[in-house]
Amino acid sequence: MKKISAIILIIVMIASFAGCGSKSAESSAASSTEVQTTEALATQPETITSDMKSKLDKVLTDLNYKGVLQISKSGSVVYQYTKGNDDNGKPLTIGASMPIGSVSKQFCAACVMLLCDQKKLSVDDTLDKYFPEYKNGKKMTIKNLLNMSSGLTNFLELINPVDIGTNEKENIQKIKKAIFDKELIFEPGSDYQYSNSNYFLLADIVEQVSGVTYKDYLRKNFFEPFEMTHTGFTDEVTENHEWTFALSKTKSIEEGFYNPGITKGAGDIVSNAEDMDKWMRGLSGGKVISADAFKQMTQTVNPNSTEEYCYGFWHMPYGGSGHNGQIPPHFGAVDYINTERDVYLFAVSNTGRGMSYVQEIPQTLLSVLFEQ
Repeated sequence: MKKISAIILIIVMIASFAGCGSKSAESSAASSTEVQTTEALATQPETITSDMKSKLDKVLTDLNYKGVLQISKSGSVVYQYTKGNDDNGKPLTIGASMPIGSVSKQFCAACVMLLCDQKKLSVDDTLDKYFPEYKNGKKMTIKNLLNMSSGLTNFLELINPVDIGTNEKENIQKIKKAIFDKELIFEPGSDYQYSNSNYFLLADIVEQVSGVTYKDYLRKNFFEPFEMTHTGFTDEVTENHEWTFALSKTKSIEEGFYNPGITKGAGDIVSNAEDMDKWMRGLSGGKVISADAFKQMTQTVNPNSTEEYCYGFWHMPYGGSGHNGQIPPHFGAVDYINTERDVYLFAVSNTGRGMSYVQEIPQTLLSVLFEQ
């Protein structure tokens, strides 16, 4: 089936963020955790039947899914599922904030589209306007970065994350040089290649145009308006006592993926189910960016992409859009927006099977929800 094939192909390209990752053993305490569904949410209107909940539970049980998953519909949370343990061996809760990997790319794309709404930039701007030192800047546009048609090599193939230090300014310069020194894979606009370099440069452009740091821009314009109080950035994980329960603080740090700058714009967000629901609804509901801007993000397909990549979104089953991602040492996540059906899904797993889970969930779980 085309959509299943597309999702499978996605995994190969996103895996660049986990090239140095290793699968961690699941905690032996996982078997003692309990499935949590929305029976406990007495204040929420019921919009799916108990029979439907049982069917959704069975899908996730059959997948042996361990992680956090939430579905909202018609303005209410209708389904929640948690199973497994955090990295300290304690049972996961629905409120756990975890790294979401390349799902972060839609946050960066949203920043660009807000600046576009404000007429502060155009997706047709060429990169020489922002990076005059780049020899290919005149023939590459912001749109080429957004829809992965730039021809830029993924910088994670050019540098070793272990060599990235803790000085963000130095890291940024090192990554830029690696990107700009490498020859293009193809002429901009002529093909498709998933590359984290695109969104790394987009985050830099956001900073140049806005005059503030990328983190501050996201916080002020999206996190605060959407009241996302459990969302932040990967390089803040070890400093936030509320997040450390969910993250191994040894292997990931050694690999450099949580050092400042390396995942900037492309895989740098940490969030939880509640905040991601606020994000998806706010983004698609016109709360910050315009309806036209969101339409561009989800409908401007790179014509050379068999995966139907747009601006920080892929097309997904049943007319929805979303993204999935992976980041070491073992995190996999996926979000799904379907405005026509008013359904929003988010899942994140902290096991070695994280990407396998998010590959299967959009199709298998939604087939039950939509084809009842």
